[in-house]
Amino acid sequence: MIKINRFKCWQTALIVFLVAFLSCVGIGLSSVRVDPTPKKEVRNLVNQVLDVLRDPKLKAPDKAKLRRQKLRNLVEQIFDLNEIAHRVLGRYNRRFTKKQFEEFKELFAKMLESIYLTRIEHYSGEKVIFEEERMLSPTKVAVPTKIIKDGQEIPVEYRLLKRRKDGKWIGYDVVIEGVSLVKNYRSQFYQVLKKKDVNDLLAMMRDKVKHLSEENKSAKAKS
Repeated sequence: MIKINRFKCWQTALIVFLVAFLSCVGIGLSSVRVDPTPKKEVRNLVNQVLDVLRDPKLKAPDKAKLRRQKLRNLVEQIFDLNEIAHRVLGRYNRRFTKKQFEEFKELFAKMLESIYLTRIEHYSGEKVIFEEERMLSPTKVAVPTKIIKDGQEIPVEYRLLKRRKDGKWIGYDVVIEGVSLVKNYRSQFYQVLKKKDVNDLLAMMRDKVKHLSEENKSAKAKS
């Protein structure tokens, strides 16, 4: 069974980090740009996400679906799930047919959402500081941030690349306390694909998504 690492970082870091990967498959990236620089795009995204999480009108249980959709609509403006999925698969990309890759991408998104969505609800007003962006190459940039909680700092770094077709900066990875989301999941999927084929991996992911869904329903029933 695929094990989804919970990371060593704190729950508050997961709030900012994982909302960036709740974009659902099938929704295109927005062509509207709020600000041309990577740092300001990330800052705008994070601030808008936090505004949604802070909104008292969206905290009621019956507003959960609306709140989730608002988060997705914001995130799709900058993060590209297609790019992230390709990077997670790395050298094994060529094993996947187009149909298999689309299913992988959808299952991957569902796994992330099922595991971490509840953690978003624990946001309690932590401060986010945006630092100066750092060029990794002419087409890649890192945007460091820090989450301040109880006097301690949690580093969260967003990584973006400039898309060739339109010059737009898109998110392709997030690193928390030195742990890369892409590298973390790539390592797990590589372990499976070294020994099994693509269909085996997809079957394992389907089972994982089903199991997580049942766990979430059970947890809600008890709450």
